[in-house]
Amino acid sequence: MELFLSTAFGFPTVVFTPLLIVVVAYWLLVVAGATDSEVLDSVDADGDAVGLSALMGRVGLGGTAPKASVEGGDPSRAQRPTGDGGRRAGVPVTVALSMMIGVAWFVSMMGGIMTSLLDITSTPLLIALGLVVLVIALVAAWAVTSGLVMSVQRFLPKRRGDSKHELVGRTCVIRIGEASEGFGQAEITTAGGASISIPVRTTGGEVLPVGSTALIFDHSAEDDVFLVTHFDAALDPGQS
Repeated sequence: MELFLSTAFGFPTVVFTPLLIVVVAYWLLVVAGATDSEVLDSVDADGDAVGLSALMGRVGLGGTAPKASVEGGDPSRAQRPTGDGGRRAGVPVTVALSMMIGVAWFVSMMGGIMTSLLDITSTPLLIALGLVVLVIALVAAWAVTSGLVMSVQRFLPKRRGDSKHELVGRTCVIRIGEASEGFGQAEITTAGGASISIPVRTTGGEVLPVGSTALIFDHSAEDDVFLVTHFDAALDPGQS
């Protein structure tokens, strides 16, 4: 136990030990239902990954955020199908980070134990060996996590989204004030389960109050907005 504790809180493992504690605490909160496993996933107005999600994707540790909430964006781009029939859901950033931290901690722990067995007394040499172990731990963590993420994503279901044409005929909810001929924002849930915000306009002087349900009856390519009108729930064939 003494060797374990001294290695876990000694250089270089001490770099990862606090992170591992945070990871364990986080997943306990997820299990308890106090937080979301996709809390770090984020996209911009065009549906592209941003922030940590984008960084993880660029280094091969992440993919398309599984849950995208696009404000004021282009739904056709945010949910655009690819040539192979759609985008695959990605591994959440929290999962990839947890794997990477866990692997890095384990490798640095093993490296630290092996270093301690060499019985080296020179402080500069111990620091140099610690730095070597740190680099090896980071490289190993990236390689293992990247491989696991790519392997898992191959088995995740593809998510076919909604094009602009496919949104016509759907209902949406007016958000951010009233919808009129000059302004309007509405929220709609795509086939992939993501809530996105779309620009809407009315015709003939119609004004739709915030919170009301509207029917999308056309898309104006010139202004890149959706044309909506009041939706009467009594006319919905799905109503009993």
